[in-house]
Amino acid sequence: QMSKSTGNFLTLTQAVDKFSADGMRLALADAGDTVEDANFVEAMADAGILRLYTWVEWVKEMIANRDSLRSGPASTFNDRVFASEINAGIMKTEQNYEK
Repeated sequence: QMSKSTGNFLTLTQAVDKFSADGMRLALADAGDTVEDANFVEAMADAGILRLYTWVEWVKEMIANRDSLRSGPASTFNDRVFASEINAGIMKTEQNYEK
């Protein structure tokens, strides 16, 4: 729990400067979803930033090595299931967006 008296209070601007907007989004999403008071944990914001950084580095690595990735027609069962799930997600997103 943040409190000015305990010295761990951050304004929204200070928190975004310290953790970035994406780090704050991840930490706030994890802060609680019950009727209890939200519990913002700085370690979660730090971990979120680390996960984002790791993901960006992985994407850069995949782009750099894209010639070594499998290519060609999607012919396996797993390929068809993946494509089906992606298409179902797109349709659901479009339906929700229209609502």
